[in-house]
Amino acid sequence: MTQNLLAALKSNQGKSSTTTTYPLIEGAKAGQVDHCVKALEEPKVKVDQKDQDGVNALMHAASGGYLAVVRFLVEKGARIGAKDDMGETALMRACKEGHTDIIQFLVEAQAQQRKKPGALSSGGKDDAAMALAREKKRILDMKDDEGVTALMKAAEQGEGDVVQILMDEGASVDLKDDEGWDVLMWCSLAGHYEICELLLTNYGLSAEYATPDKTETALMKAAANGHWDVCELLVKEGAKVNQVDLHHQTALMWAAAEGHSQCVTGLVAKEAKIDLVTKTGKNALMLAAQFGREDICKFLASKGAKVDHQDEEGKTALFAAIYAGNPALVKSLIELKCPLEAKTSKGETALIFAAQQQQLLCVQALLAHNANIHTQDENGQTAQDHAEGTLNSHVVEVLREASRLQAKKEDD
Repeated sequence: MTQNLLAALKSNQGKSSTTTTYPLIEGAKAGQVDHCVKALEEPKVKVDQKDQDGVNALMHAASGGYLAVVRFLVEKGARIGAKDDMGETALMRACKEGHTDIIQFLVEAQAQQRKKPGALSSGGKDDAAMALAREKKRILDMKDDEGVTALMKAAEQGEGDVVQILMDEGASVDLKDDEGWDVLMWCSLAGHYEICELLLTNYGLSAEYATPDKTETALMKAAANGHWDVCELLVKEGAKVNQVDLHHQTALMWAAAEGHSQCVTGLVAKEAKIDLVTKTGKNALMLAAQFGREDICKFLASKGAKVDHQDEEGKTALFAAIYAGNPALVKSLIELKCPLEAKTSKGETALIFAAQQQQLLCVQALLAHNANIHTQDENGQTAQDHAEGTLNSHVVEVLREASRLQAKKEDD
C-alpha cells in the first residue's frame, strides 16, 4: 500500500491542477471594459482568444448583455462571426438571452465590417443596399453545428422581441436544422403560444409541415411536452391530428406516453384516432400503460380504446403495466376487462411475464385476480419456473404459496 502511494505521488510530481485564466475573457464576463483594455495591452493576448470551451470574450460579453464591452471588442477587431466549440456565435448567444441592443449592434457592425470599399460608387446606392441586406441575412442565418439558427434559438427561449427583430432584419423563416425542424417546431416544443401564433399568422409558416426523414410535426412536439394551448392553435391552423412519424406514432400517442392528460383529452375531442398503432403494433393505451399513466388509460378505455389489443409480440396493455412496475394499473386494467390470460407469441401470460420481470407486487395483483399459475409457455415453463430461474426468493415464495393454496382448493 505504501509503495503504491509513493508511486502515485512520484508520477504526479511537477504536475499542476491550476486552471488557466484569461484576463480578457474574465473582464468580458464581468462586463468591465477597463479590464479588457488592460488585458489587450499585453502583446500575447489576442482579441479572439478562446477559453477551454472555445468561447471568446465577445461571446461572453454578448451572453452577459454587456454592450459597452461588445462595442470595445468589435472596435478592436473581434470577429463577430466566430463560433465556439458548439458552433454558436456571439449573436446566437445574445438571442438566447434576449439582449436586443447587442443583437442590433452585432448585425449592423458585421454588415459594415464586410462591406467592401467602393461599394457605393461601383453599382449605386441600390446595389450597395442590396449587398448590405445580403450580408445581414448571411449573419442572421448562420447555423451552429446542429444546423440551428439564431431565430430558432430565440423562438425556443420564448424571446418574442428578439424573434421580431430578427425577422425585421431579414432572417430567413423557412430554414431547417439538421433534423429538418423549422422554427415553428422549436417554438412549439417549448410551448410559446404568442410566438407560434406570430409565425403562423404573420409569416406564413405551415402547421402541416412534417420533417422529410422522420415526418415529425410541430403538433407532436407540443403534445409531447404538454402544451395544449399550442396544440389547439396548430390544429386550428391546419395541423393534421393523425399524422404519423417514422415509427407511426401520433401526437396522441406522444401525449399519452408522456402523461399529458389535457393534451390527450383535447386531441381526442379534435378527432384523434384512439386505436391507430405504431409499427410494432402498440396503441395509445399501451403506450400510456408502459409509463404507468393510469388516469390516461382509464380515459382512453372510456372512449373506446381496445383494452384487449395485442401488439406484434402478442402483448397487451397489462404487460406494459407490469413492465412499468405499477400494480395499481395492473388492477385497473383487469377491471377494465384487459384479458388476464392473453398469451404472447411465445406463450407467455401476464403472470409469467411478471415473474420474469421480478415484479413482486404485480405478481401479487395478478394472483389476487386468480391468474392461472399452471399455464406453461412454449417451452413448458410456468411462472414459478421463470421465478426460480431469476433467483428472486420473494417472487418464488409467493408463487410457491399460491401453488400450494391452489392445490389445496382442488383437493377440497
